[in-house]
Amino acid sequence: MRASLRQILADSHISAVAVGVLLLWSLSSGFQALWIPLYRATSFLFRTLAILGIPYFSPTLATFDRATLTNRLSYLLYALINFVAASLLSRWVYGAGPLQSLRKYCTKLSKRNHV
Repeated sequence: MRASLRQILADSHISAVAVGVLLLWSLSSGFQALWIPLYRATSFLFRTLAILGIPYFSPTLATFDRATLTNRLSYLLYALINFVAASLLSRWVYGAGPLQSLRKYCTKLSKRNHV
């Protein structure tokens, strides 16, 4: 009797590795999306504390700011796409969310006898 693709993926390591990689890509893209805005916000706060006033900043977006914003939004989109892909794969194979399915898989893996 032939097993379904879902059962084959659930029995092998492939789906767990794919969910883990998709989650790591999602985290990486999220950090890349938030790194420059957080850096600029903290530097603004430190500059504010250093001069005990509000430093000058341009109220309009420069070309560099627009390009940076577009780039950061694309990283956020990649993070969202990777997280949704991990969630869909995890729910299809294991019937649970990505973190819960990885936790279940780790306990299942630790109970196996690999001798």
